[in-house]
Amino acid sequence: MSRFLFAAVIVALCSIAKGDILCYSCVYQGGAADDSCVKNPAAVTTSTPIVKCTEKKKYCTIRRLEVASDPGTITSFLRGCEEEPLENGEHPGEDIVVWAQSCDFADLCNVGDGLTEITPESMASGGDNSNVIIVRASASSLTIEKIPLVITVLLVALFRHHLYRL
Repeated sequence: MSRFLFAAVIVALCSIAKGDILCYSCVYQGGAADDSCVKNPAAVTTSTPIVKCTEKKKYCTIRRLEVASDPGTITSFLRGCEEEPLENGEHPGEDIVVWAQSCDFADLCNVGDGLTEITPESMASGGDNSNVIIVRASASSLTIEKIPLVITVLLVALFRHHLYRL
């Protein structure tokens, strides 16, 4: 039994230390017939629609580029992951307006139209994000900061196991 607990501790630590997050990944160019990248990333079938982003690129992102003189006209729309994303919100330029959104609180959190900020509350409220299931404590969304808590819990369990054997 103690070998099982030791193996469980090692597996838990290895999976938690990775800190990977899954993100939708797709590109839409304005005027293309298939707009699933913009409207429903879960329906994207081209390329690699879901990617595992490493701890270095730990934010799921959305970039929406619109024509400045014609708001709402999308020239490009991208979903992916980045190390240092732009600040959430509108970034106006002379010809192009860039809308940026990023998240790191759950796998596949980069949903929505890119115009509104992505929060756990906005994902849970429905709308165009209603087809997304949030698994808050999945191993891929845990970060290195939670390792001390996991170690403490596992050590207490191991200690209790040894006490009962005595």
